[in-house]
Amino acid sequence: MAMSAQQLELAEAARLWAIRVQDPAFADWDGFTEWLERDPAHLGAYETALADGAWGAELLASAPVEAPPRRNWWLPAGAAAAAAIAVVSGWAVLDRDAPAQHIATAPGEHRTIDLADGSKLALNGSTRVTIDPDTPRQVVLEQGEARFEVRHDASDPFVVLSGGARLVDAGTIFNVVREGDALEVGVAEGAVIYEPGANEVRLAPGDTLRRSGRGAKPVLGRAKAQAIGSWASGELQYDEPSLEEVARDLTRSLGKPVRTTRGAERISFTGTLMLQGTPEEVLARAEPLLDVKFIATGEGWTMSPAHGPPR
Repeated sequence: MAMSAQQLELAEAARLWAIRVQDPAFADWDGFTEWLERDPAHLGAYETALADGAWGAELLASAPVEAPPRRNWWLPAGAAAAAAIAVVSGWAVLDRDAPAQHIATAPGEHRTIDLADGSKLALNGSTRVTIDPDTPRQVVLEQGEARFEVRHDASDPFVVLSGGARLVDAGTIFNVVREGDALEVGVAEGAVIYEPGANEVRLAPGDTLRRSGRGAKPVLGRAKAQAIGSWASGELQYDEPSLEEVARDLTRSLGKPVRTTRGAERISFTGTLMLQGTPEEVLARAEPLLDVKFIATGEGWTMSPAHGPPR
């Protein structure tokens, strides 16, 4: 099928970024990150350009003959986007000689990354981040959920960019969720500054912040500090969330959609759901705790009140 003019324009832009990023003198990481964040389709187009490899011939043709060969960091088509990442037993360590890394987890996959500065990053399922080894104290969360355990350095604060927002740590363990342009932040330990400046918001342990979209006013809330980011340790802790929130968390952790029926979203729950085992085992344990029943569909599950029809 022929590509539309818009698709051709995007493919060409992605090809040009692939060429520029491989240049040893490339320094426009802020511009590259902004381009990736502008539209979710940009990351896919960039990965396609890398897998295609056609840009490489142009790069080699323009390079001086005496230039030493540079180590390729892209993977063949169909491989994971975690290029130049060494993965051992589910842990990843960044190659500091590589360009910016685009790391993606599959639905239901959890991955832990050791950053060069000693901080740790846990990724939930269906999550995409960009990490530049030249700026190891900055991570871009493009989509999904990540838990940050930051080695604090007041002289060089750790920064998370996501959905047009800037988060700066102050000695911190915190969790960030991005779905489209909606953003959720929760602090388990230390503090996080949301959008440093005249209108900054400082979040302490147990504080949460939700923003429905770019430019929307953030809404503050409270949660148990130990429950924030608890998915990274294999459990989901709750204190009176809606079941819609529980369903979203299960969707990320299990890798298949869990949806609530009319009526179920008005039930609240306080307790802990364990994530060990198969998705079916997780849901079987959750049913009596949530007082719901899970019904398998072709793509995932629906969650309904255990007693009586949906209201």
